[in-house]
This record gives sequence, structure tokens and C-alpha cells, in this order.
Amino acid sequence: MSIKWMTWVWQSSPYSGERLLLHLALADYANDEGVCFPSHHTLARKARCSTSWVSQTMRQMIKDNMIEVIERAGNGRGKVGRYRLTKGGTESDLSDDLGVTTTANRSHFNGSHTLLLNRHEPSHAFDVLWKAYPKKVAKGAAQRAFDRLMRQPDAPSIDVLIKAVERYASNIRDMQYCAHLATWLNAERWLDEQQVEVVVERIDPVIASAQSMGAAMAHAGRSRDELLSSMSHRTQAEQDAALAQYAQTIESRRPKKQVNE
Repeated sequence: MSIKWMTWVWQSSPYSGERLLLHLALADYANDEGVCFPSHHTLARKARCSTSWVSQTMRQMIKDNMIEVIERAGNGRGKVGRYRLTKGGTESDLSDDLGVTTTANRSHFNGSHTLLLNRHEPSHAFDVLWKAYPKKVAKGAAQRAFDRLMRQPDAPSIDVLIKAVERYASNIRDMQYCAHLATWLNAERWLDEQQVEVVVERIDPVIASAQSMGAAMAHAGRSRDELLSSMSHRTQAEQDAALAQYAQTIESRRPKKQVNE
């Protein structure tokens, strides 16, 4: 690590936010001449971003004259590139958006763990979603659909997808009608309104019969004792239901009192 370059980047880097983190990561591996050779995977881990975002942002940094290539990365394992940090020669405001080269494989950031998976480790994020989805069919197609979605600037976070999948799974009654994950993603099913299951209270037909008896006796003008006598062979629960309905019906038949203002 070069204290000289770390200090310069902190004080003079034209970048901000995530680009500043990447600039600092490069300085952290540089010597006093500004030469460094960390792999893109190492930089992605240190700057907390994806390797593809590192590659595209570094290409922009080269255009901005903030780094220069000494030796390009070769094919094969361990063939990393060598770079030299420079102090640039542009007066443009590099803190502005650099365009599409800085938005690939990036999503909205709110600090949540699952959203970090979405933003920095797309393959791991897909594994989390795949594990949560109830029907595991056509994984390759699902992975491709997920990758396309995550490249969109308005891609949903993993938090949003997981919660939507949980809602979707809870409403499935027959797995044959469960959509494949690829279809679910392509159709933007995470935007579906949450279905609220309406619970209808079912009344025991025996109790309903007792209530009908209570209402009928009230309408016929029979007394409470007559109702109890006719219900003597019924269970206590049925008698209670009949009496409650009887009282409610009697009350509803009473004339309303006039209130003089």
C-alpha cells in the first residue's frame, strides 16, 4: 500500500461513491510509483461490487486518464493486468454519471444483506431466489431470465423478489399451475397485487336450525318458555343459539321510540 497514493485519492480523486471505493482499492495495492496488479475479482471484493462493474469502470478510468495499462491481463489463470495510477489531465467533473459503463449488474442499494447479494454477487443472488421458489424446473432458463432482469437499471432488489415469491407460493393450491421461475420473472409477477384470502365463517347446520327455530317462535309470538319446551331434546349449545336468536328477533320487532327534540 502506498500512503502517498492513498492520501492523494482521498484528497483529490474526482470520483465519488462507488467509483471512489474502486479508486481507493487500486491505491491500496499500488506502490509509490502507482503501479499495482490486483485481479478484478480482488478489486470487486474490496470495493464491494461485481467483477463486470470493475472491468467496465476501469475502462472508463482509463479514458479519464486516471489509470494507464502497463500490461494487459492475459488468458489463463493468474494472468492479471498491471496498471499505473495517474493524476489525470482532465478538468471535467468526473463525479457525474459515467453512463451505461457504470450501471451494469447494479441495482438499488439500501444496505440490506439480500440486496447486497443482488448487487454484488448476481450468481449467488440467483441461488437464493432459486432456493425460495416453489417449483424448481428449467433452472438454466430461469438463470438467463434473472440475469437479463438484473441488467435493467430499475431491477428489483432480491428482498422484493423473495417476498413476492413467498406470497406467490402461499397462494398455490396445485403445483401443476405454478409457473416456471423464468416465466414468473419475464411476466414481472413480483408486481402482482397481494391476494388477500377471504375467510368465510361456516355455521354448523345444526346450530343454524336452532337459530331458525328461535326466530320462528319469536315471529309467531310464542313465549320463551314455549321455545325452551320445544327445544328440550336439543343440546345446550342448540338451546343457547335458539334463545339468542329469539331475543334478537324480539328486539328487532319492537317499535322504535320517538325522540322529541
